[in-house]
Amino acid sequence: MSGEKILVVEDAPDYRMATEMSLEDEGFHVQSADDGDAALRAFYSYQPDLALLDVGLPGMSGIGVCERIRSMSNIPVIILTAALDIEAKLEAFACGADDYVVKGVDMEELIARVKAALRRAARGSHAEPSEVYADPVLTIDFARQLVRVRGAEVQLTRTEYELLSVLVVNEGQPFRADQLLHRVWGAEYNTEDLVKWHIGKLRRKIELDPDHPELLITRRGFGYVYLCPQPELDYYPRPEARPDLQETPGLLERIAA
Repeated sequence: MSGEKILVVEDAPDYRMATEMSLEDEGFHVQSADDGDAALRAFYSYQPDLALLDVGLPGMSGIGVCERIRSMSNIPVIILTAALDIEAKLEAFACGADDYVVKGVDMEELIARVKAALRRAARGSHAEPSEVYADPVLTIDFARQLVRVRGAEVQLTRTEYELLSVLVVNEGQPFRADQLLHRVWGAEYNTEDLVKWHIGKLRRKIELDPDHPELLITRRGFGYVYLCPQPELDYYPRPEARPDLQETPGLLERIAA
């Protein structure tokens, strides 16, 4: 793996230069920026394969840059930060980041995270054109990497997409957190909380009630499992969420029949 383009966004010159040199030593092409606005300009012009974003940037924060990138592209994004608290990690994943690295980690580990994220991205681009999964709620077009839930397209990050794909392709089979971690993120990772956080994000995107999931469930003692729903009305938006159905007398009864 070499030749991929990496965007490094970091306002601390020493850390930015060390990161650039380490990446270039591994054969990557590197473009850097030292604030949020410059990061977006570099993203537009450079079209990187992966972005490393510091959170505490002058001007637009790294979180803001990540949100802007995610609105236009599905490239892997790794957040760099000095923060160790759970809230900071949740904020990073909420903005669409694929990974979260605390500054001070060995460069070898950072490079391993970059390579793992690029491998996941490459795997996702090699689906067979004919591969489509469909059930009464969920449709995944693997060739186009499109996901629809109850007929509406849902935007997933690349990591969310790969995690959901593993569970759906193995519908009904439980996976422990460590199995999903190694399968989706890679053997370089040992933080099982990554799985927990991304499962929570997926539930908020595909479940009617994320606090009481019916599709992506946890089997205590076994792990996470995707259950193929039965073609029942309950899996579609409830009446209170569909004013158009409420305004049409007898429509719900005709559908239920």
